[in-house]
Amino acid sequence: PAPPFNEHFAASPNRERCADRASMVMEVVQGEYGDGGETQELTQQPDTGPETTPPAQSGGDEAAPEATWGRLICLAPEPGIHELKQRQCVMGRTTNAHAQIQIDDARVSSSHCKILRTPEGAVQLLDCSSNGTYVNGKAVGKSKLHILSSGDEIALLNPSAKAHEAAGGGGGGGKPTHYHYLYQDLRRYATSPPGDAPPPSQPQQRQLPPPLPPPLPPPQPPPQAPAQHPSPQQPPPPPP
Repeated sequence: PAPPFNEHFAASPNRERCADRASMVMEVVQGEYGDGGETQELTQQPDTGPETTPPAQSGGDEAAPEATWGRLICLAPEPGIHELKQRQCVMGRTTNAHAQIQIDDARVSSSHCKILRTPEGAVQLLDCSSNGTYVNGKAVGKSKLHILSSGDEIALLNPSAKAHEAAGGGGGGGKPTHYHYLYQDLRRYATSPPGDAPPPSQPQQRQLPPPLPPPLPPPQPPPQAPAQHPSPQQPPPPPP
């Protein structure tokens, strides 16, 4: 039976309609492959030529076990979950014993692509294939890097509808047209241990507003000048 999907996958922004089991994912995936935007039309042929594998990044700890920091959730052809614990994850053909994710398909390169986690914490996809690696429907390009974000969809081989028609509706020999994965970054859901958590901030005391100034006295009417009474008229002097 397919492994159950946990709450992290249910919270993925790109797969809100998915339920908690892989069978529900297949119902969402079927019939939802568009043309992927402006993708390159690529004729998928068996990969038999020499392959250029870029040098691995320094660090030397790709074989050291670490805590699970991400997942590749296979959406097609068969649902499944691949946990990412090392700084480098190789996706390739079953003839590559060093590939963490092996695919039995001659069109898949021996080292088709690599998922790399840099010391700074960025997650990148390195395309090493001859028949193409696609992120969200767009080709990455051989020997080129693409920075991954949680929820990005990765396709090995061309996922466009035109490529399906060119292949006659299938990959030939009963093989699927492409291999479809969903990248999930688990670090965004991680929580700090209790010992590393910062101490809770002390509640700040509520500061009272400053007191209001005393009310102003009522305005006093302006002083009035004393009334001037007219002086009595002196009687005219008597005639001589």
